[in-house]
Amino acid sequence: MRLFKKKEEVLDPYTIERCNNCNKTTKRKFREGDYVFKVTEKCTSCGNGQMMVDKIFGEVVK
Repeated sequence: MRLFKKKEEVLDPYTIERCNNCNKTTKRKFREGDYVFKVTEKCTSCGNGQMMVDKIFGEVVK
């Protein structure tokens, strides 16, 4: 009987930001200090809204 070790996956962390005014979303690399609902910067699309961290996730590195 052979036991196989599951191959560990390496993840790259990303952050999704969304404007609270125009709902524009952007994906960028995760930065130290990011957390969900953190207000990050002014929206470059509409100029009126604030970008807020909407989601933090990891993608498998191939």
